[in-house]
Amino acid sequence: MATARGDGTRESERARGDKSRTLTGWVTVAAAHAGAGASTVALAIADAAADTGRGVHLIEAAPPYCSGMVAAASAELGCNADDSWRRGQRGDVVIDRRATDADIERWPAPPRSCHGATVVDLGLLDGRWNELPDDLRCTVVVCRPTVPGIRLTEHLLGLLAEQPLAVAAIGSSRWPGEVTAGLGPRLRALRDAGRVVAVPLDRHLGLTGLTADPLPKAVRAAGGVLVELTATGTTQPTAAMPSRGAHR
Repeated sequence: MATARGDGTRESERARGDKSRTLTGWVTVAAAHAGAGASTVALAIADAAADTGRGVHLIEAAPPYCSGMVAAASAELGCNADDSWRRGQRGDVVIDRRATDADIERWPAPPRSCHGATVVDLGLLDGRWNELPDDLRCTVVVCRPTVPGIRLTEHLLGLLAEQPLAVAAIGSSRWPGEVTAGLGPRLRALRDAGRVVAVPLDRHLGLTGLTADPLPKAVRAAGGVLVELTATGTTQPTAAMPSRGAHR
């Protein structure tokens, strides 16, 4: 194993990441549909949380073939003992991303330098629920404010009922009439409660993808708003919503 520079975690600890350990307090981010922008939002949350001066642990759960974090670190620190996770450093954010396509057996051990938030980029969960612990609670759902986008968002919110939630909508805060007219009860309730955050669509970022460069200020500011919302522990608003169905 390559020893991680600037990380004091012992090698034996690095090999013992545990998929079953409690995830209470983790900020998790999931895409409601393909191309929603979950990785951008997860990185914005992590960077904003790191502004407190405490190290942040960012984990990308998506397989390597659809990684959005491959170029987000400014330094690569090597793989863990069983070569299942690859670690990188981005300022005060330590990024762990999957090194293989194998199912997640255990979460990477947290680095000793990280005493702040743990942020998990779940990506698109469709067909991958079995990879995740039963108690993993999604806190941020990412979508595009289009008619198909809000339909898929409403579906995912139904699977995540009774969980603390905010929605990050990539694009303008002013939604077209066709979109607002098609809002389902869950997304409408979150919007009415002020828990839908507009994340500006940055053309340059859309062209380059995530890199080691700082995120645009407006995107990072939206990440700060999401940090505050996910810290409140407020559960998803309920407004005559049907009961939760099986998600597996």
